[in-house]
Amino acid sequence: MTEAADAKVSLIDEFKGLTMKQWIAILGAFMACVLLIITGIYSLMCLGFFLVAVILYMVPHITGVTSPKIKAVVGAVFIVVMLMIGTFGYDDAYKDSQTRLIGAQTVFGDIHYENGFVYAESEDATLNMVLLSAPVTEMTFGNVTNYDRNRIGIIPMTYADGRYTASVGLMAGAYQLVEVARDINNDQKSFEYFYMIYIDNGVQNKTEMNFAGAAYLLGMIAVIYFVMLVFSELMRRGARKTRAKMEAEGRLYPQGYSKCKECGTMVLPGEVACRKCGALIEVPEELKVHKKDFFQCSECGTEVPKDAKVCPKCGASFDEQEETEIIHADGTVDVSTETFECSECGKKVPANAKKCPYCGADFDEDDE
Repeated sequence: MTEAADAKVSLIDEFKGLTMKQWIAILGAFMACVLLIITGIYSLMCLGFFLVAVILYMVPHITGVTSPKIKAVVGAVFIVVMLMIGTFGYDDAYKDSQTRLIGAQTVFGDIHYENGFVYAESEDATLNMVLLSAPVTEMTFGNVTNYDRNRIGIIPMTYADGRYTASVGLMAGAYQLVEVARDINNDQKSFEYFYMIYIDNGVQNKTEMNFAGAAYLLGMIAVIYFVMLVFSELMRRGARKTRAKMEAEGRLYPQGYSKCKECGTMVLPGEVACRKCGALIEVPEELKVHKKDFFQCSECGTEVPKDAKVCPKCGASFDEQEETEIIHADGTVDVSTETFECSECGKKVPANAKKCPYCGADFDEDDE
């Protein structure tokens, strides 16, 4: 389909033209990407947001959905739907929770938060333990993705009776992140983390935090998706222009006539039989270039190139008439496809020769 033809087709007509297979591919890709995000699986992968964009774009593309308008609508609908889900569907994610990190079990026994205090049991009294506390600023589909780095509080923990203890100063109306860590260099700049605690202290701006996190993730997905869409369309337009030029020059047949109907091999102008399977190529009258270079087979009537030795349809052989060329001593040349025998020497000479080039005998009209 040419660029001009594409412009005449409305978006509604393009959607109506989708096959059942293509609809399944679009909906399947849509749901797969939704599940990758809401389950948090994307966050477990390197560049998970990139994978989501590729799946959403490529799965329909593989089934033949190449319309940039359809792809743009699919991408926009996905972003809007997921932004709504991410903004309003995760208010219940703000719950008190505690997570022991890898390595904590080798240093500490029980670690827990209770009534504003964090307790960490350990037999090693030489650890320089601290609490790092900051308000969460972004929640992305139920997962904490950012906190206020300008409001990080560092609270030293004291050791007594086999455990470290510290009081947590909670900010009113905040979803508080508290981390149990060891100050490695005793300069409050390098930490080894052992435990994470999230505390809901009456957070009020849940919707804003949900929107910020969802918008950031979906923004990255949208950038990747629409960059692929734009570059793909630019490449397709370039290919269409090149093809149109080659069609105008007679170097390619228009789409629909450019492939063998039997095996799908590319067919070039002037070919009457498929170079791969040998099937006859039926070319409409209006697409036949160089009409003067064709003649009809005397057996079946098929038009074949003038230099064809065999008819591609019925297999009839075309006998070529051999031309005879004679150069006389005076420089004149006689050429003919018909011959006769010289009455003097018996050699075959062109029918229009006036003199035998072999024995020199002169021919009059009666001899011819």
